[in-house]
Amino acid sequence: MNLDRIELGRRTYHDEWISAGAAKFFLDGVIESHTAAMLAPYTNDPEQSGKLLWNPEKYKEAVAELERHGIQVYTHAIGDRAVRLALDAYEEARERTHNDDARPRIEHIESITAEDIPRFGKLGVIASFQPLHAYPDEDTLKIWAPSIGPERAQRGWAWRSIEKTGGLLAFGSDWPIVTMNPWLGVQNAVTRQTTEGEPTGGWLPQERISLEDAIRGYTLGAAFAARREKTTGTLEPGKLADLIVLSQDLFTIQPAAIAKTEVLLTMVGGKVVYQSPKWNHLKSAREAK
Repeated sequence: MNLDRIELGRRTYHDEWISAGAAKFFLDGVIESHTAAMLAPYTNDPEQSGKLLWNPEKYKEAVAELERHGIQVYTHAIGDRAVRLALDAYEEARERTHNDDARPRIEHIESITAEDIPRFGKLGVIASFQPLHAYPDEDTLKIWAPSIGPERAQRGWAWRSIEKTGGLLAFGSDWPIVTMNPWLGVQNAVTRQTTEGEPTGGWLPQERISLEDAIRGYTLGAAFAARREKTTGTLEPGKLADLIVLSQDLFTIQPAAIAKTEVLLTMVGGKVVYQSPKWNHLKSAREAK
């Protein structure tokens, strides 16, 4: 870990457009290739349980050192063993630094034990998810789920369980792995179904969240996770006028239609930076009246 380089980045890039005041660790791989670190062997390959990419004690020490310097920590952790280690490291760092506003994040959290779910709220760890990763296509249902078996798969992308035990959700895209378009992710967070409506009733429907909470994850939750909640994340006096005008009211349409949403106009800092052809057409029609 090159602390001097991280500090240089933080001093160099710190304005309203870009901030380098964070460091990210990679603890493991992914479940599909059996490289995510699991507490027990993979169901369809009992000889494998993945592996950690960091020595646990060195990782814990690095986390504590970064937090002592006021550097926010992100950790890629997909398997339940990696998620537990990240939570353990954040808990130990909090005990050593007494920093109650460190806002450490865990990225992805595809598999988690029931015991570790409430630790997000207890420890103030941000659960950073990308809702479209849980899209219930053949990759998820026929490769991901069989790799860890039905019992562990029941806690796949446990948005609702983490939220209802006090954890804060921050949503994003993980571009270029999936599209930057948020509406597919919002729809999947609400339905846990493909755009064709499969499976009926949703995959792991107990982990669906409300439309309001899904939007909050992409807005205020993401802003808080990036230490930007004082200037962005909600529309209110004193914050930047970063906003969009949509083609439909998400709260009056069927959830299965959310993915069809289009952005008609975008404002950044109160300045219009994008207008779609549809917006220009509507504007011309209004002016003609």
